[in-house]
Amino acid sequence: MDMKAVLKASEGPGVTRRCVPVPDPGPEEVLVRVKASAVCGTDLHIAQWNTWAQGAGIRLPLVMGHEFCGEVVGVWSRVRALGVGDYVAGETHLPCGACYQCRNGLQHICKNLKLFGIHRDGCFAEYATIPELCAYRLPATIPPRVAAMLEPLGTSLRAVLELNVGGSSVVVVGCGPIGLFAVASAKAMGASRVIGLDVRDERLVLAKRAGCDIVLDPRQPATADRILDATGGVGVDAIVEASGSAVALESAFQYLRKGGRCALVGLPSDPVRLNLGPDVVFKEATIIGIHGREMFRTWTRMLELLTCGLLVVEPVITHEMPLEQAEEALALLEAGKGGKVILVP
Repeated sequence: MDMKAVLKASEGPGVTRRCVPVPDPGPEEVLVRVKASAVCGTDLHIAQWNTWAQGAGIRLPLVMGHEFCGEVVGVWSRVRALGVGDYVAGETHLPCGACYQCRNGLQHICKNLKLFGIHRDGCFAEYATIPELCAYRLPATIPPRVAAMLEPLGTSLRAVLELNVGGSSVVVVGCGPIGLFAVASAKAMGASRVIGLDVRDERLVLAKRAGCDIVLDPRQPATADRILDATGGVGVDAIVEASGSAVALESAFQYLRKGGRCALVGLPSDPVRLNLGPDVVFKEATIIGIHGREMFRTWTRMLELLTCGLLVVEPVITHEMPLEQAEEALALLEAGKGGKVILVP
């Protein structure tokens, strides 16, 4: 049986839509009928075939996509906990299970980590296979358009959890989808004030909808002063850096208070030059790198917050379109328009 799919078929820019065989699961895998998938900046990098994509260990042709949810329609011989009919979302990290990190509760930074939709076929298709370990069972109350976003949402929530933001002031730098999820997560975890920074007016509007109390364009010369004024001259307690801008990260320490905490989610493509003495050492600042979700502690917290209504992420969704319009979805990302784009097979 064949299925519709969006592939990166060859080197160079562009993607291909074609029918391919439905994948055969391995003995520890499940076959999932995709209900919805979400488009990510990583998918755009692959479509553009930029320097990162060329060095990521991708073997072509590749079914693209890594954020999704769906219904289990097939289980194989070594699958124990899932059954046909289960509603699941996919965890992108595919750990080896044998390295030091995996044996010490750090599967998400496995030494031999592989990634769904990058090192194996992904979810921009009608069906996908995934290891049972990486298929997280969901309650039916979470709609597919939200369930498809749980992978990136978990990254943002993890950053906020690491910063212990309850009762704290928070700046989110970069209000793309990851930043918007961080805004919603900070509000869910009881942040007293959330300030969003972005250079695009459309994203600042979305940041307000997601829960920001204050939104600012960091290109304005008084941005740091306005943040200091909003915090009584002390500076913010915590920063989530989700822009991937070296300049934005360097500037952020101007308004981080002494003893403050900064979670790094964005990936700068340029070198970052921090003045470590005054910005980090003398401030006793804590800097935390965030590489996805903890397996599966973050997922457990995320599902609890979603099902009780504290974590609200619907405002981040700006577009839903059929899988056949994947090129249009990628064009929206390339133009920096909208928030999260959902594809439905």
